[in-house]
Amino acid sequence: MEVSNRSSPATLPQVDINLPSPLKNDDSLSTISGLSEVPSDIIIKSRIKYGSRWSACKGLIMEYSKNTTIHGLRYLVELHRPFYEKLYWFIVLVISVYFAISLIWATYLKWQDTPVILGFDETLVPVHKIPFPTITICPEIKMERNVFDFTNFSSRILEEIQKYGSIENYEDLSDTDFERFMSTLHICETEVVQRFAKYLPKNFSHNITQTLVDISISKNETGPFCKWNGRFYFCDKIFNFVATDEGICYQFNGLQAKDIYRDVSFLNYYDEEVVDFNNFFEPLKRFNELTGNWSLDDGYVGQGYNSYPQRTVFSSARNGFFAFLQGFQHNFEYACRSFKQGYKVFLTSPESVPVTTSNYILLPHGDEVMVSVLPHYVISTDNLHDFSPEKRQCYFNDERYLRYFRSYSQSNCQVECLTNFTINKCGCAKFWMPKPQDVPVCGVENIACYDTAQSELSILIQNQTMQATMDPNAKIICDCMPACTSLDYNVEISSARYELNKTLQAFREVYEHPDFLGSRLSVYFKEHQFTAIKRTVLFSIATLIANWGGILGLFMGISSLSLIELVYFFSVRLYDNLRKRRQTKKRLMKLEADHEN
Repeated sequence: MEVSNRSSPATLPQVDINLPSPLKNDDSLSTISGLSEVPSDIIIKSRIKYGSRWSACKGLIMEYSKNTTIHGLRYLVELHRPFYEKLYWFIVLVISVYFAISLIWATYLKWQDTPVILGFDETLVPVHKIPFPTITICPEIKMERNVFDFTNFSSRILEEIQKYGSIENYEDLSDTDFERFMSTLHICETEVVQRFAKYLPKNFSHNITQTLVDISISKNETGPFCKWNGRFYFCDKIFNFVATDEGICYQFNGLQAKDIYRDVSFLNYYDEEVVDFNNFFEPLKRFNELTGNWSLDDGYVGQGYNSYPQRTVFSSARNGFFAFLQGFQHNFEYACRSFKQGYKVFLTSPESVPVTTSNYILLPHGDEVMVSVLPHYVISTDNLHDFSPEKRQCYFNDERYLRYFRSYSQSNCQVECLTNFTINKCGCAKFWMPKPQDVPVCGVENIACYDTAQSELSILIQNQTMQATMDPNAKIICDCMPACTSLDYNVEISSARYELNKTLQAFREVYEHPDFLGSRLSVYFKEHQFTAIKRTVLFSIATLIANWGGILGLFMGISSLSLIELVYFFSVRLYDNLRKRRQTKKRLMKLEADHEN
């Protein structure tokens, strides 16, 4: 079959189907009579090679559609398919594309919103892998009355105020007692402070924390004996003084100040009597040596049975911590603090400082309280570094720098935030707060200021947190998200009345102090092993790509090679077709020139 060229009477060389070329722009190979029996491959190649530019582009698209691995596309552009078949495949392709895009978008939104998931770790964690909780015991009795009688002294101050309208004369008030009175006001109720504040001298210089330590009841008097890991100790051998918002407290199994703070000079006071762990197992010489170190991220590294901080292998009360605590009624003080008497007990991770505004266990005088501990241990996989802290809702230790603390934890961050807020508002820091050396300690005249600062900060964080629920871009002043690796302790408490006098009668013993009240505290792990919480990636980049690939493969048959194929057809194949068209055009022009000659 031959088709004549309208622009030239010359007969051109025959091609595959004996079609001379080129065709005019208004000609279409698909409309030429007799082509319905011609194979589509030949028509497509002829369009690309000899047709107009528009016809060549259509031919390239038809060639791609015929050879691509994308399902259904070939039926849509095939030459000899009837219209209703093409319409059918068009509808099917539109539906497939719609569902594929919808599912891909839903997957993308899930990856954006919740890329991290909390789940249970695959294996149980034995309790010796983590430290025993740091136990901070804060007695409501803040001073030894034989050393300083706040009730009597405050009454004399009130007499001075009523007599002279001020306390400038002091009369027979000693400077030492006045210094102790000024220090004690920092741990008294707000109403008590307001009663005296406007009459007290300003900028009264003294070491508040050291004074509170000096008037506090000694460690061995509050805790005559303790028991840890099956062995008895004098409590003063395993307790440290620690300054908190509650005043001076006793602490067991806490890290030393040099291991918590970047510089011990940040503290106004710290107990220099370091607990000697090397003597914990004196009869068992092979267990005495302390080696290696511990951190929340790495755990115990190179440490044996005797470790710092201490740990235990067993979960029974016999191998936990026990303390016999005693309070004397002649030391009960109601003029400074509330009617409540006993002890506040805080359980924290060793790297964190106790935040006394958080939950605590109340141990009244004359009671026995047993605390069963179940660790709440959260670990995170390393690939979470690929996501921002806002998406995973936690900070790694190397991501959030704290000025005062070596390790990041939520409670340490809260303490630092409160300290900075107080310094900015009042120009000073409360006696227990870490601070730069050039920042003074707040005096009595600043008590109202730092109390207000703490209340304002709490309200500010609360309002900003509520605003953040409506506006994701809203900032929270402290931004103290949990640490990605964190250790907390959930507790179950059981208590009973402890009748020490009757117990002594039963054992036919006589106690030397007639007005004492005894209390017993036991803290132990509930189970030998526990289940850790693991924060891991729900959708990594690889998982996201795999999900997208699965959706595209299910609905359209698209794979990575399909994309490469698309690039190939419209780059390498397009270039090759253009090159062949130019060669054909040159050859035809040469034939025409030869024919004219």
